[in-house]
Amino acid sequence: MSRGIIIIGSGFAARQLVKNIRKQDAHVPLTLIAADSMDEYNKPDLSHVISQSQRADDLTRQLAGEFAEQFNLRLFPHTWVTDIDADAHVVKSQDKQWQYDKLVLTTGATAFVPPIAGRELMLTLNSQQEYRACETPLRDAQRVLIVGGGLIGSELAMDFCRAGKTVTLMDNAASLLASLMPPEVSSRLQHHLTDMGVHLLLKSQLQKLEKTEAGIRATLVSQHSIEVDAVIAATGLRPE
Repeated sequence: MSRGIIIIGSGFAARQLVKNIRKQDAHVPLTLIAADSMDEYNKPDLSHVISQSQRADDLTRQLAGEFAEQFNLRLFPHTWVTDIDADAHVVKSQDKQWQYDKLVLTTGATAFVPPIAGRELMLTLNSQQEYRACETPLRDAQRVLIVGGGLIGSELAMDFCRAGKTVTLMDNAASLLASLMPPEVSSRLQHHLTDMGVHLLLKSQLQKLEKTEAGIRATLVSQHSIEVDAVIAATGLRPE
């Protein structure tokens, strides 16, 4: 008897894999295990949720149960895998275990948070689940510091600025998107952001964050400090 295929993860790659497997085999047992709700959403939408006044649940395109019914799957949402026994072909969680013939890992990546003092005060926006967790403080914040001047950081700076917030965008490079384009091209983006009202702190490195009565104090290596209400880490991803 076939033990089927187990897929760990529920993002875009997992869903595309399920669809392609079902095109070739309508009956092989498929099991998806993930730590989140497994509802479908479009991750790029996270870059403009604030200016469009979207709640986390507004991002949902398809509920997990609907996806399971459509493609004949077993789903285990909000489940952390604790062990994989490759020899026995067994996946384990804290209170369950599953046997498999084939195993696929589609666990994606997590947002990197710089290892500084007060790093627990940083928020990340790499998933619907993360946005749901920090939705209220982000909406309430009037002064926002975004750490990281890459694609995501620049998009978030525009979005928060459009929402009427005071935005500071910080990066330790001399220009935005430094790894993607030369400074003469990046300068156009920088002018656009400053015209919108974004305050740029380039060639700047964050040293520590401290909770204060007024919000959060962000201190740079240069010892310059700014007071903000929320700090977002947009400093890249690390594979799971």
